[in-house]
Amino acid sequence: MNSKWMRVWGMLVVVLCIAPLVAIAQPLPREPRSNSSADQPRGAMQVVNDWQDEVSLSVWSENRERIGEWLIRPGENVALQERGERIRVRSNYKIKIGEDAGWVDVGEVGQLQNGVWHVNVRNVWAATHPQDRPEGRDARRGEAPPKETAPRGEESPLDQLLKKIK
Repeated sequence: MNSKWMRVWGMLVVVLCIAPLVAIAQPLPREPRSNSSADQPRGAMQVVNDWQDEVSLSVWSENRERIGEWLIRPGENVALQERGERIRVRSNYKIKIGEDAGWVDVGEVGQLQNGVWHVNVRNVWAATHPQDRPEGRDARRGEAPPKETAPRGEESPLDQLLKKIK
């Protein structure tokens, strides 16, 4: 009877050692992605080339998959289409001008109105080429700062005072 009990206790020990390993090896249920893109509205895309040159514009999904590329002539107002159908984008889709520039979210440069994203080429260019802005321009509004009050060639009273101190 001793050998019978030894066998039973041996099997029980093996089961108790293996059970936790089996429980750990079970796949965990997937947690829903915290991606908020599903609740972002989609809209068709309307692009105005308010630039002086023809531009190459490309649109990319949130996963960096290229949706399409278009050449837009100066002054054109284009509804972006791919295979004859208007594309629908979310605010976190990326838009890019040219090949050497970075990209920017559509929501940063466009406005969603009545289910259509309205985007100007100048806004995309400004957002993707910050180093190309001329000095002395206000990056937020694209305006030049107020001009100095002293006429050219004359120094301000503060500059004259500082020269005397040196």
